[in-house]
Amino acid sequence: MTTRDRLENVIAEACQARGIPGMVVGLLTEQGRQVVEYGVASVETGCPVRRDTLFQNGSITKVYLATLAMRLVEEGKLALDTPVIAYLPDLELADPAAREAITLRHLLTHTSGLEGDRFDDYGYGDDALARYVAGLREARQIHPPGHFWSYCNSGFSLAGRVIEVVTGQAFEDAMRERLLKPLGLERTFFFVQDVLGYPYASGHRTNEQGHPEVVRDFALPRSVHPAGGIWATIDDLLTFAAFHLGLHQVSEPPLSAEGVTRLQEPQVAAANWADAYGLGWALWTVGSARPIGHGGSTNGFQAHLTLLPAQRAAVASLTNHEQGSAAALEVETWLLGEWFGMRPEAPRLMTIPEAELARLAGTYEYRLARIRVEPAAGGLWLRAVQTRGLSRQPRERALPPLFLQPIGPTVFTSGPARVVPNRVDFVFENGGIRPRWIRAFGRLAERVSD
Repeated sequence: MTTRDRLENVIAEACQARGIPGMVVGLLTEQGRQVVEYGVASVETGCPVRRDTLFQNGSITKVYLATLAMRLVEEGKLALDTPVIAYLPDLELADPAAREAITLRHLLTHTSGLEGDRFDDYGYGDDALARYVAGLREARQIHPPGHFWSYCNSGFSLAGRVIEVVTGQAFEDAMRERLLKPLGLERTFFFVQDVLGYPYASGHRTNEQGHPEVVRDFALPRSVHPAGGIWATIDDLLTFAAFHLGLHQVSEPPLSAEGVTRLQEPQVAAANWADAYGLGWALWTVGSARPIGHGGSTNGFQAHLTLLPAQRAAVASLTNHEQGSAAALEVETWLLGEWFGMRPEAPRLMTIPEAELARLAGTYEYRLARIRVEPAAGGLWLRAVQTRGLSRQPRERALPPLFLQPIGPTVFTSGPARVVPNRVDFVFENGGIRPRWIRAFGRLAERVSD
């Protein structure tokens, strides 16, 4: 059996175990590309996933935005450490001090402190982002700018509006003209009407009978485009990765090699699935390797992109199910181990006294979920209920429970070792006996009860 045959088997087993209808995986090296397709684009049509099938890439879009923003920095149109109000003088936020302090660097590194998951829909007109930003006056300021890392979609929509103002273009037009077109990304889109002319996947979720069903409201609000709006084929995503690895040469590159390097440099210590964040990129370690990457989660789609700068290689995975990330990371973990000898080591566990575990217990909330933490022998149980999301038909949904094992006094891990770490941590403030927040799924969730 060839290595490719084994990869096909790993993909099929990972998807079948979780009810994932379709997946496409791409491997990029200096020698070229390998792409493997699996399953169907829709359980209703039975159309197979093809190499040119379009998938929602979700928050991988954030790296595209950061790349465009760095181009504008190089052109002198933006500065990373200039307060955003220099570009948006009419900006109103709930916290006047934060309004004066938030910079583009804060937005690109998830450290602005803005309430992070506001997916308000302001229609498809060219004023959608302007109206969204005007609505941020109602957003909570979770913490002062620069104090903590907490994943923030809202900050990227705000950054998208800054790009509109300094370029004089709609965000999607600026992205097309200044980044996508120079890189030759002809199968990368934002609007559903553009997607409909090509093969595309439907998003799926698991219904009450345990079977995958098509998600109908897969179109994202235009106000979310800067944070997660891209649709792309696996080859366009690999081409974008190739540019960031120096493997895709174009006559007029949209960003200098120095600018690409700046995006990949650590800016802030992160948590959960990353050790640090660059500008747009998540940064972590697998043994002695230093991958960079980003995931994407939308309504019925999961995507992941991992770059290995030292090896000049990348792995991309696109799936059409809300649970697709588990399958994608399983496949990536196997693939990086098989091709590059990178096998993540299980973190060393420690013992925490029962009294210490008990003080971490409680109910925590953030805009998308309610989290209950309960002490258990050797760790904690985390039970989360998703209370809202991108869907216009919200439904409460219990997520699979996680057993958290301590790897530090306030840091826990869950599940098997994967190519991307899976951690949860607790954040204290002002010498408190109990944590103010749990940081899970990238977000700071505030303690609301014992």
